[in-house]
Amino acid sequence: MDNKLITEEFLDTYEGEVMFLSQDLEEIVQDIKDKNASPETFRLLQQKLDDVSDVFLSSTYTQHVAPLFKEFGEYVAALEYENFMNYDDAISYLCEIVLDINTYINFYFIDRVFSDVYLFQDSLKNSFDFLKRAYETDKGDSVEDDGSELDFF
Repeated sequence: MDNKLITEEFLDTYEGEVMFLSQDLEEIVQDIKDKNASPETFRLLQQKLDDVSDVFLSSTYTQHVAPLFKEFGEYVAALEYENFMNYDDAISYLCEIVLDINTYINFYFIDRVFSDVYLFQDSLKNSFDFLKRAYETDKGDSVEDDGSELDFF
């Protein structure tokens, strides 16, 4: 079986699931932006990021990105919810990262617009690191400023 056929089969298999995941991610982001979120919202976000990770694990071409989704989900679930929701910048960064993930999975699985998975992985990793640094700085924890900016896919 050639790679193009394998890729098409992979995308066809997960297109429906990704559509539902996309809708769920949008709803979660809206709840967070509207400050209607709760600790359960963050646990649900972790679950959805785990679901995205599981989809990406299903292809040898994308499986290297899967651990990053898991790591991000674990970070979100471990956030001190009450404290985190007091930092508008951190909330904004979190929402933008989740929307970036959503955009990428829609491009890849629904629109079939192919882009470099490694580029997306690097962008996601950098955005995730930026969020962690920004939140720690907002909380007043000592974090060295490396001068970087949030850079979405």
